[in-house]
Parts: sequence; C-alpha cells; structure tokens
Amino acid sequence: MKKSPPSLANANQPRKSTVAVALAALLFTQCAFAQQADPNSPGKDEDGPVKLKMDGKARISPKQIPEDDATYINADKLYGNGDQETFLEGNVQIKRKDVQINSDSVTYSPITDEAKAKGNVVVQQPGIVLKAPSASVKLGSKETELNQPTFELEKIHGSGKASKALFDGIDTLTLENPDYTVCKVPSPSQADKGDWYIKADRLELDQGDEVGRATGATVVFKDTPILKAPYLSFPTTDRRKSGFLAPSFGTVSNSGAELTLPYYWNIAPDKDMTLYPKIITGRGFQLGTQTRYMTQNNLSELKYDFLPNDNKTSTNRYALSLQDTYRKGDYSAGLNVNKVSDDNYFVDFSRSQAVASQRVLLREGFLGYDAGPWRSNVRVVRQQTLQLQNDIIVAPYDRLPELNVAMSPTRYGDTFVSAVGQFTDFANPGSNTTRVAGSRAVSRASVFMPINRSAFSFTPKLSVQATSYNLTNQAPGFDSHPSSIIPTASLDSTVYFDRKTTFFGQDVNQTLEPRLYYLYTPYKDQSAQPLFDTSVSDQTFSRIFSENRYSGYDRVGDANQVTLAVTSRFNRVNTGEELFSAAIGQRLYLKSPQVILPTVESPLNNKSDFFITGRGKITRDITLDATSQISPSTGQQQRGNINVSYGPSIGKQLNAGYRYTRGQINQFDVSGQWPVSNRWSAVGRVNYSVLESRLIEGVAGLEYSPGCWAARVVLQRFATAPSLQTTSIFLQLELTGLGRLGSNPLDLLSRTVPGYTPFSGNFNPQ
Repeated sequence: MKKSPPSLANANQPRKSTVAVALAALLFTQCAFAQQADPNSPGKDEDGPVKLKMDGKARISPKQIPEDDATYINADKLYGNGDQETFLEGNVQIKRKDVQINSDSVTYSPITDEAKAKGNVVVQQPGIVLKAPSASVKLGSKETELNQPTFELEKIHGSGKASKALFDGIDTLTLENPDYTVCKVPSPSQADKGDWYIKADRLELDQGDEVGRATGATVVFKDTPILKAPYLSFPTTDRRKSGFLAPSFGTVSNSGAELTLPYYWNIAPDKDMTLYPKIITGRGFQLGTQTRYMTQNNLSELKYDFLPNDNKTSTNRYALSLQDTYRKGDYSAGLNVNKVSDDNYFVDFSRSQAVASQRVLLREGFLGYDAGPWRSNVRVVRQQTLQLQNDIIVAPYDRLPELNVAMSPTRYGDTFVSAVGQFTDFANPGSNTTRVAGSRAVSRASVFMPINRSAFSFTPKLSVQATSYNLTNQAPGFDSHPSSIIPTASLDSTVYFDRKTTFFGQDVNQTLEPRLYYLYTPYKDQSAQPLFDTSVSDQTFSRIFSENRYSGYDRVGDANQVTLAVTSRFNRVNTGEELFSAAIGQRLYLKSPQVILPTVESPLNNKSDFFITGRGKITRDITLDATSQISPSTGQQQRGNINVSYGPSIGKQLNAGYRYTRGQINQFDVSGQWPVSNRWSAVGRVNYSVLESRLIEGVAGLEYSPGCWAARVVLQRFATAPSLQTTSIFLQLELTGLGRLGSNPLDLLSRTVPGYTPFSGNFNPQ
C-alpha cells in the first residue's frame, strides 16, 4: 500500500527498506543544501544537517531543515554506488518544493542534482503535468527533458503529445513534432482527436508571455488542414502580443469581396498599433491603421484608412479620426478631428447604419481649466458637412473661437449661486458668406434656496440672462448689435407620501410624489437676434420642468406657466433599490407664449401635451422603458416609444421596441438572441420604418458551438441613404485558445442586439 511520502524528520520506522529510504533522503537533502553547508567539515556533529545512527533511525540535529528545501521520497527498494549514484525502484515518488516525480525507477546523481526516471514517468509542477516513458529532471532548477511525452497545461487548458519535450523550469515548454489542442479529448495522447489541433515541427508554449510560437505549423479543423504557416504565433490568453491576427474575409454588396490580414504591434504597455491591409475586389487595395497611446495623463487614438485610386470612382478615398485628451491637475487639453475624402465615403464604406447616417463631422481643439466650483475652456470648432445628392442639409456654423466660464452651484449660507458665461464667434463654413454671422456674448446667473424636509421640498429660484451680438450680413431693417436682458423666476415644490405594499410579489416601499413647478419669464422681442445654435428642444417629461423651452442661447422663451406632475416609485424594502417608477405630467400656460420661432414652431395652446413615463423592472427578467406624449385636445399620441426586454439568463435575450413621432417617425425594432439547442443559437434584429415602408437595418445570424470552437454566419442589410442600402455577409470560425478566422460580426451584434453575449466555447446557454 502506498502512503504519502514521509518527511525525514518523521522517518523513524525500523524496517530495512525504510533504512534505505532514509539513506536516499539524506543524499537528496545534502544536495539541496550544497550551497549552504561548509564543505570543509562535512562530518561535524554540531554543524552537519543530518546524522545517521547505526540502528537505521534518522534524526534531525538542532539545526532544522527548512520545509521548502526538504526532499521527500517513497520507494520499495534503494541501493547505491557510493556517493556517485543512488537507485530507487518500485513505486518511486520524489518531491522537493513544488516538483513531484512518480516513476517505476529513478537513478539520482547528487553531483549533478539530476534524477533520471524510467517507466510510467509522471512529472508534476505548478499548472503542468508531464507524462513519458523516460525523463530527466534537475530537482534544483526544475529543468525537465522527456521522450515521447504527453502534457497538460492547466493555465491555458492545453494538452497534447510530442516526440520530445523540454521544460525550462520557469514557464516555457518546448515541444518537438507536437499535436496540441485545447479541446476535450479522451487523453492528451489523442490530441489529434480534438475538433481542432495544431501540428508543428516545433512549438513553444510560453506561459509567462502567454503566447505560443510554432514553426512548420498546420492548423487542422475537423481532420482538414485549414491553415499552414512556416511560422505561427498566437496568444494563449487575452493578453496583448505583437503578431499577425487572424485573417478576416467577407462580402459587401457595393464593394465586393474583402480580405483583411491585420497585424498587431504591441509597442509598449502604454501604446500599440494595428495595421489593416485590405483587398476589396470592387475597389482596390486599402490600408487602415489604428494607433493608441495611453498614459496617466494622456489618452489618444488615431485611425486612418486610405484607398488610392478607387476602381469605381477613380479617386483617392480616405478617412481620418483623431481623439486625444490630456489632463494634469486642474488643466486639460484635447483634439477631436474627423475628416473624410468625399461626401459619399460612409455610404460606400460604412458597416453600420449609425456610421452611414453621419452627416456632420466634428473638428475641435480645446484647452480647459477646472478647479473648485470654477470651470473654463476655450475651443475652436469646425465641421465637415456631408451633402448627399438627394438629401441636402444646412451646414452648422463654425466657432472661431468659443470661450466658456462656469461656476457650479456654490453655497452661501442657505443660498446657492451658479453662473455661466460664453463668448462665441460664429463663422459661416467654407465659401458660404451670405448668412448672418458674427459674435455672441452671453451670461446667465442664478440664485436659489432649496428647502428640503422628509415630507416635502421647496425651491425658489431667480435667474437672469444677458445676451449681446456683433453681426455681419444682418437682414435689412434689423439692428447689427441686438441685445437683451431677461429675468426668469421659478418655484419648484414636491410633497412625498409613502406606504408599504407589494410589487409583482416583492415587498416594496411605494412613494407618491405630487410636484408643482411655476415658471415666469417676461416677454422680450428677440426677433433681431439670429439663430446660431438654437432650436426647439425635444419635449420630454424632464423638459417640461426646464426654464427655457429652447436649446442654445439665442432665444429665451417668455413664460407664465404651471407644470403639474405626479411620480410614483417602487423601492425594495431591504435595500432601497428602485425597481420601477412611473410619472405623468402636463404644462399649463397661464398666458400664451409670444416668442415663437418662425417656420419652425406653431403658436402654442394654453395646455401642453400630457407626458407619461414608466421605466424599471416589471419582474426579475422583464424590464420596461416607455414614454408617451398625448395631445389633450385630440387625444392622439404625438410622440412615444416603448422598449420591453426579457432576459431570463445569459445568452437568452428578447427585445421589442416602438418609436413614433407624428408625421416623422413610425418604426418598430425587434431583436434578440436565443439558443435553439445545446449547440445552436439564433440572433437577429429588424428595424423597420412603417412611414417609409423600408428596412432601416436588418440582421440575421446563426451561431454554432460544440465546446472548443464556434462558427458564426451573419447577414446584415441597412440603409446608407434615403434610397440606398448595403448588404454584408459575415462568416467567422473561432478556435478557442487560438483565434478567429473570417469577418468579425461580434461588434455588429453587440451594437444591434442589446444584451447579446457571444455564443462560444467559453459559454453555452442552458
């Protein structure tokens, strides 16, 4: 019967075999202490680490052996050749520190500190199990050499076999003629039975750098070679490393087939670069780059795509995007520069509806200062406006420059004061010099005194906005230097009621919060003031409590109005977490507003629309987010949206939404991911415009994963312009622990399907 290897300190059994074991243990222990003992006095009773008594019992001198340096053995037989070699036979087990050897027989040389094992050899080190008919192990350095081994690597879940293996004792395993896989196989010797595996002339598995390096490599998938390379480098974890990434291929309806071979350069821990050389059959050769730089104070990313002499347009096509921010102490600076070669660039090259619909590209630089309650910045803003043939838009003004100063609410006794100031020089972009242009200076100061109690809150507030202009190209009959000073007074009050109740079976605390908001702003004729950046704000539940119904600083709407609303919240009793809230509100005009934007805004009635909202968790798995705007005079819905999500577990997600704006938007949006079996999962999205009778964006895909690999096929179709659509096909094979081959649909699916989780070897929904 085998027992755990005894420590020499406790080896006190009188059997003959145990005496031999103790002698061998002595030899191993002396070798381990070779650099600590005095070689000139090996037999001193006081200083020698171990004594042998003639009765075969080993005992420890007062100088104890450190537990980490002790050597433990167990064997059926032991004999030696003087102090040159020691032979162990039968159920041999040797352990020193974190190295353990099991074998039928072992020959140990104390001179070289080397153990040569034969027959059913098993060498175990942290995270590594090596098995072979024969092996050689240096116990001190843990260097190991094996013939015809099998191996298992716990950290990277890899296993396989080889004709020879060398382990450097630290973290690198070098294999000759290996078969390597991370798939589940009957045994490591049957790595070629895995769904995929690597055959190579030589393979290094470096667990320190978390990378594999293979020469003469062949990737075999389902018994079919799919990739051959004289040299192959791959990450064994998600850690960054330089090298070629898996090639990507796909097809796009307006460009043809595409093949990309990315190269990733891990320049330093704080910077990297990825090159995206791409062949597009319908257009030519495109080179894309992405460079990232990050330090404690700086974050920068540069993207640049260039396609010389597009086969379809005979022009050079490019896109540039630079985002750079710097912050140190109270100071900050940044750049946000975006530019494309032509108006149709995104229509031809975008892979998402959101990118294809971009019409204004920002080019901005800024300097900022933020200390205490004060914030200030100066920025310069230009824009590139993309004009499509059948969809012309008005280009926004450039800001050359804009200066901002703001003081966040600051307390003085029971009163709070806040202020903002801005100076902007608005310039017409490009050669457009006919519109009114010029500078605008504006300041707005507010003082308010909140009174908060457990049962109610009460906040009176007074604000004043002063605006002045210096204009060119002003319309005839209008002042070139208009100005205005307009005060605003408001009173915001809420009462709180609560009770204990249940909400879909959960104990909750329900609140009822009636709210009254009164706003008064006197009328001031502002028709001589241009509209540089001002429009009617989208009306939402939160906006009916705003001081100004316009965005920007060019107009201050006159008001004599009351807003009434009531909100109810359902909070968990134990944690206070808000599960669900619902609210309804309406604005009542005590006097019809007179400040109206011509051609944009119709005169207002004495009552605003009703606004209704509800959001939160209906049950543990169902969430709801809904808003509705209803006309009180007609009872018709003017605007609304509703989104319902059902997600019982990871990998199971269904979403349904509907958006409506009378005469402008009528869309429904359905998306989801759902496993149809243990190995198959379906994913998709349909965003359809009823008003335009066309598909805005559609995605349909299938994912298959038996465990250590996954395959995905995804079809996408989306609108790039009012009368144009693009179709793309994504095909991807993911080999867990090696990489992905094909075109990557994961970013697309994550963006279009809320709650999406990749269905791969790392996760199988149940």
